[in-house]
Formats: sequence, C-alpha cells, structure tokens
Amino acid sequence: MKAKMDSAKGLQRFSNAPNVDSETFFMSSYNSPLGTYTLVSSHRGVVCLEREKEMKKRLTRWKRNGIRLQRDVEYNAVLTRELDAYFSGKLRRFTVPLDLRGTAFQLRVWKVLCSIPYGVTRSYREVAQALGNPRATRAVGQAIGRNPVSIVVPCHRVVGSDGRLTGYGGGLPRKRALLDLESAVPPSIAV
Repeated sequence: MKAKMDSAKGLQRFSNAPNVDSETFFMSSYNSPLGTYTLVSSHRGVVCLEREKEMKKRLTRWKRNGIRLQRDVEYNAVLTRELDAYFSGKLRRFTVPLDLRGTAFQLRVWKVLCSIPYGVTRSYREVAQALGNPRATRAVGQAIGRNPVSIVVPCHRVVGSDGRLTGYGGGLPRKRALLDLESAVPPSIAV
C-alpha cells in the first residue's frame, strides 16, 4: 500500500511495502554542524537520515533482509544540497523525495510531522489530535521515535504539552540546536 503526500514544491513518497530481496540502498556520509550523519536512499527516494553512530542496528537488519548496500554519493546529492541549505538557514521545507518504510500508523504520524511548519512546534497531543485520536499520544511518541529520516521528517518540532523538550534520538542538545536554528537564535549548546 502506498500513500503519497504533496509537499510544497516536491512530492514525498511514503511506502510501507516490504523490502525486496534484490533492492539496493545507496549510502553516503554527511558532515553537519551537529555531527556526521549517514544518508541512505533507494531508487525511489530517501530511506534514512540518521547519525552515523546510530546506524549499526539498521544496517544489520537491512543486510539480514537481503538489502544490498552500496556507497554512492550521487543518489544522495539532492539531500546533501538541501541539508547544506537548511543548516545555512536558507531552506525551510525539504522537497527531496522520500521512500519511508513503516506501519500504516507510523506513515500517518510522519506525514503529520511533515506538515508542521518550519520554526513551529507541536505537542505529542496535538499530533495525535491531527490524526483524529487525541488519546494516542503514547503511540504517536513511539512512531516519532522510529522516524528513520530525522531533520527532513521534523520530529525535532514535537515537544511536551508544557513546551519542554522531550525525547529525541539524536539527544536533546541536538533537538535544541535544530529548534534554535529554525527560530534564528544562535545555537545555545555546542554539540
């Protein structure tokens, strides 16, 4: 089952299709102001954007599922350019195609995350309300925690109902730095 989402000027694809044995993912590294990230794309779009240190489990699972991994900067060139523009404060909405894999619920949550405007935060409850189920805050939190494309699918824009920073796979200092970048405040914490 595929769901598509229109994003500003680009089409982002969301897919919960199972991995195909002969599928190849293309990997490269990206040095950001917040550390090194691994970029992974399929022929359809970005599959993963994650801190290099956090990739071991994902890589093991992909290999076990028959995914071939190939170093290839070209498949991630658009994402690299958009990340450069984002970190320099010139890009507010990513347009790179996405090839997200998750459950139907996760895909719905990630779609809501993509609708949160640059520089704005939402609470877990507000995300659950946008899904039509205000009591699903815990499930929303779990889906956000499994977001494979950090920054582009802006899970850093989700905060506690009292406005406090809560849970972020890259660590709260990174979450604060991303929110500071988007609010045009000099980063308060060196990461």
